[in-house]
Amino acid sequence: MNILISNDDGIFAPGIKKLACLLSKIKDADIYVCAPDRERSCVGHGLTLFDDLYLYDQPTEDFGPAVVWAKSCSGTPGDCVRLALSVLAMKGIKTDLVCAGINNGGNTGSDINYSGTFAACREAAIDGFPAIAFSSTRGLDYLDNFDLIVPEICRRFTGKIPAGYVLNVNAPNIPWADIKGYRSASLAQLRYPPRYTLVDRTGEDETPPEDTETFAFASFAMEIANAAEDADTVLVKDGWVTVSLIPLLQDIGETKAFTERMLSGAENASEAQN
Repeated sequence: MNILISNDDGIFAPGIKKLACLLSKIKDADIYVCAPDRERSCVGHGLTLFDDLYLYDQPTEDFGPAVVWAKSCSGTPGDCVRLALSVLAMKGIKTDLVCAGINNGGNTGSDINYSGTFAACREAAIDGFPAIAFSSTRGLDYLDNFDLIVPEICRRFTGKIPAGYVLNVNAPNIPWADIKGYRSASLAQLRYPPRYTLVDRTGEDETPPEDTETFAFASFAMEIANAAEDADTVLVKDGWVTVSLIPLLQDIGETKAFTERMLSGAENASEAQN
């Protein structure tokens, strides 16, 4: 079984090393690691189209006994997966599973739209490969919880993830004794107020050009805009490990009906009559 691993925290992050070590315990598994050469959190699903990408060899012994090769990549998480899948295919190696993580921070709800970790798995799914994203909310203080979580998830879902979907797993950063179990979860709609601070970089190493305004991100405050009782953000805060099967494409049946109604003029005709 050939497993490709990536992340968005970077090749040197403790989470990816833990994940590689755990997946190395799968019988007859060969592990391939390709992750960004630096922090790439919250870059979403960007791909590098007009610049070259570079791969750098990393010591396999830093990751796990079944790791065949480990490489850092100059690109995004999406680049890492797409490029690694291509390189493996050129070598005649068929990838059976793609995993990303273990992310330092949760990837619940609409945060998956920002997440490089989820984007790595989404890229795999787009390319026709089953993928699982692992994340730990609010830090990695209890990273060893994944010694139990990763094998359990792999045992239950490997070979069973339907095409066109990504399996998204989030665990609370609390002692294992306080974790209530596993729950299937829907996605919460989250919101982050757009707050930036105007800053003065004069005199610093990279002083911006004159007549330039410089802004810094100012707030990670999260608001739950809409969430059901079974939403992942709600459940993980309550001590559950959440598991969500997320489609690449949404069912646009209702929205298609709306656009058809608006384009047909039925809505405008109704308003005119009133």
